[in-house]
Amino acid sequence: MAQSFPYTYYACDCYDNNTSTSAKRASQILAEADEEDRTFDPRNPRSNYALYPLEHLLYCDDCQQIRCPRCVIEETLNWYCPSCLFEVPSSVVKSDGNRCTRNCFNCPVCISPMTVNSIENPDAPSATGGPYILACPYCHWSTIETGIEFEKHTGVHGQLARVANGGTPVPTPKEREKERERRKEFEARQRDSRNLLSPSQDSPTSDLHRDSALPSRDDVFSNLGAFYKSQIEAQTPSNPFSAHDLNFSSPSAYSRIMNLYSSAGAKKQKRGKPSPMREAASELEGLHVYDTVSDNAAIERIKRDGWGSTLSQTQKLAQIDPHANFEDELRPIATLLCTKRSKRCRSCRHILSKPESKITSTRYKIKVLALSHIPRLSIRALPNNAAPSTPSAPSTPAFSQQSFSYSNLRSGIPTHFLLQLSNPLFDNVRVTLATPSTTPGKIQTRVTILCPQFEVGANTDVWDDALSSSVPSATRSSAADGQIEAGKIWDRGRNWTSVVIEVVPGFLRPITGFGQADQADELDEDDDLLEIPIFVRLEFETEANAEERGLGDSRGSKGEKEQREAAFWTVVGAGRIAAM
Repeated sequence: MAQSFPYTYYACDCYDNNTSTSAKRASQILAEADEEDRTFDPRNPRSNYALYPLEHLLYCDDCQQIRCPRCVIEETLNWYCPSCLFEVPSSVVKSDGNRCTRNCFNCPVCISPMTVNSIENPDAPSATGGPYILACPYCHWSTIETGIEFEKHTGVHGQLARVANGGTPVPTPKEREKERERRKEFEARQRDSRNLLSPSQDSPTSDLHRDSALPSRDDVFSNLGAFYKSQIEAQTPSNPFSAHDLNFSSPSAYSRIMNLYSSAGAKKQKRGKPSPMREAASELEGLHVYDTVSDNAAIERIKRDGWGSTLSQTQKLAQIDPHANFEDELRPIATLLCTKRSKRCRSCRHILSKPESKITSTRYKIKVLALSHIPRLSIRALPNNAAPSTPSAPSTPAFSQQSFSYSNLRSGIPTHFLLQLSNPLFDNVRVTLATPSTTPGKIQTRVTILCPQFEVGANTDVWDDALSSSVPSATRSSAADGQIEAGKIWDRGRNWTSVVIEVVPGFLRPITGFGQADQADELDEDDDLLEIPIFVRLEFETEANAEERGLGDSRGSKGEKEQREAAFWTVVGAGRIAAM
């Protein structure tokens, strides 16, 4: 574990259960634990997906169970740009992608936000007068290095989409569609003239293909999408439930439904078996042709300019153009949108967390935290000469904690720890603790909880703690004289109780004299960690909910109590066993 000692992790039971059994009550969990006699193993590789700090967990009131990030379903409330704090409608996100379409861009070199500056003074964002450029205030990279300028300081996203590196214009989707239709007509004339392999020089697209570079990712996608759309329209049958057209059920599902209602009253006509859908055969249809000339030119450029002129893997993946390989081909990166999400329980769909819809607000309308419903467990070393602290100050003095080394536990020597439970509920809780006699793993450590059953007070007013301090310690059944006794708690306060745990660390190597070989080299990483699995069972009485009991009037259930239970596994990291 990377966390410093001591630490406490809580286990969620969803790591080995499906969604249908993840909403089990404490009684069902206890029944299965008794039947299978199963102990939670923190060294199991699957336990890495089940252990979380208490601050990272939520709680479902309906299921009465803790919920980890794997137990919840996230729902997107809204999208917004983190740079300009402008809320983006969902329709724009679906059509334009998950990027800001205003003036928000990140530097392709250092990922810093870029500003729109005048070309006359690139270092002054407040300068007026065009043309304009995008400049990075951190690494001083600007679009002037790639030959991109803008006429206006607003609508930069739209202007950048119409300009390629070097200032050459980029055709719009409508222009590409017109060019695609012209190319289709030209190919049709070529098929009639039986000259498909040698197109004439008077082609309307010959000059375009001779001077244009490799198609961008948007061009390839639009061409391929238009090609398959035309193929689907050509293969859509008149009878939606034709048995011979089962191969095209997925692409033409929408067209089948539309034809079902549009031609319901029309006379059914017999249709022949359609021809198989063909693949793309040209660049205008989305076929990407491998170009050896450009690759050879790129190799010669690397020999001339060196490897430093190429893009890193991160920079290349962030670019829209898949053929960008050098620094002069970089383009500004549109800012990625952020979302505000609500979380629901995966079992009962109950809302666990819901932030406010306002972009500038960081508050939550609903947030059911586990630390408000589950007791907090904390462990610390018990000094040799220590007496119970006052209820108002449950922690030991600083000098006694600094003298104890959690990373140097001695094997075979009994060590005592204090396990403290803090109750966040407004009801008294009866706690039952259970732990295996020896910890799982290669190094078996003996663990004994001296007082496994006790009560923890309710989280009442702080003044009750001051009044309870005047009660004699003998009436509180605590070890007021500093003597450790089995069956007695060590100390308690207003809403917390501490008990003693006796730990005898195991040996990293077997004791000599029994003819056993040294196993120190066979230990894996972190095998010397002392992690204690503790099963916690809670029983308490709380006010009954009228809606859950099926009562129409909440006034009739006021004052009624119901018994509740909760059970979960925790893992306490007590330290690290030192080599002898």
